[in-house]
Amino acid sequence: MSVTKLHFLVLFAFVSSGLCSSCTNPQVTSKSFTTQDATIVTNIAYISEFNLKCSSGSVSHLYADVDGIIVPVSEIAPNNYQVSWTEEIKTARRGDVTLRLFDEDGYTTLRKAIRAGEDLSAVSPLFTVTINHPGAFTGPWLKSEFLAAALAFVVAYLALSSRSKLLS
Repeated sequence: MSVTKLHFLVLFAFVSSGLCSSCTNPQVTSKSFTTQDATIVTNIAYISEFNLKCSSGSVSHLYADVDGIIVPVSEIAPNNYQVSWTEEIKTARRGDVTLRLFDEDGYTTLRKAIRAGEDLSAVSPLFTVTINHPGAFTGPWLKSEFLAAALAFVVAYLALSSRSKLLS
């Protein structure tokens, strides 16, 4: 083998190993949003945007586990990612929702665990992100139509009772 081919192979090995290295010691900063006014919508939206920095290696694709449902993560800018999903208002939960995020290798392990029917919590994620949903406002306890009808009833009662007092 010639020296230039050997140099090329060594260079290719270094470049490919650098591209395939996984993220170590991930540092994550996140911000989240959830729908808080459910008076005119049918679903609650959960959105988490986070910045991921690795001390070594990189991440090509990320996947989020939301209570056993795998959701793809979108890269919106270099090192900035976003994951979102919706739930019906009746089934949307209040409080903290923990997202377990996986790289390609973790996703493969997670899929194998799902197919085998194993416990998914045994698969360790690359990192986790927590979204807090304080709940959604679904409207006032008493509807305005009920208040208007009750007020009309009270006014009619007062008018009729004072009329009967005047005529007696």
